Amino acid sequence: MHNTPKTVLAAYALALLAGCSTVGHPYPFPKDSEPSAELQIQSKAVYLLTLNEKGCYTGKTYVDGSPGAMPVKVVPDKPLVISYEENVCMLPATFTPQRDVHYRLVAVEGHKPSDPSVPFLQSMMHIHDRQCIVSVVEVDADGLPVKPVKVKELRPQQAGITCIKFR
Repeated sequence: MHNTPKTVLAAYALALLAGCSTVGHPYPFPKDSEPSAELQIQSKAVYLLTLNEKGCYTGKTYVDGSPGAMPVKVVPDKPLVISYEENVCMLPATFTPQRDVHYRLVAVEGHKPSDPSVPFLQSMMHIHDRQCIVSVVEVDADGLPVKPVKVKELRPQQAGITCIKFR
């Protein structure tokens, strides 16, 4: 019994290191026989969020976006809620994938551009300001961009004692 917390901690750490890991309820990836869209992630830390029938957050599933990672199948014709979480970023966003369409999601963190109307000394106070960006583009079978997809940034809101919704 003395080693139980260490064993649980080690199992949790291994789960987080896997290509896909889940906290709470897992994202309902479509089976091979079900309709789907394909999503290729290009970033370090993107999660597919799971919401219940009332729209309340119930969990998140990590999807690997490192170079060489395989695309994942996602549920089409329903809003897909993702969360980009890296360093100072926690950016939830949504778009609605269409059936049999391939998408590439790129999420990055970078320096916020400086405002040329701000005096130089004042701008130096904001030199380390960061921004988080998530973009999605529809791609063809060869992975070449076809058209950009509208992505809506979301904000988490407490909607009850046990319910967080993204709006």
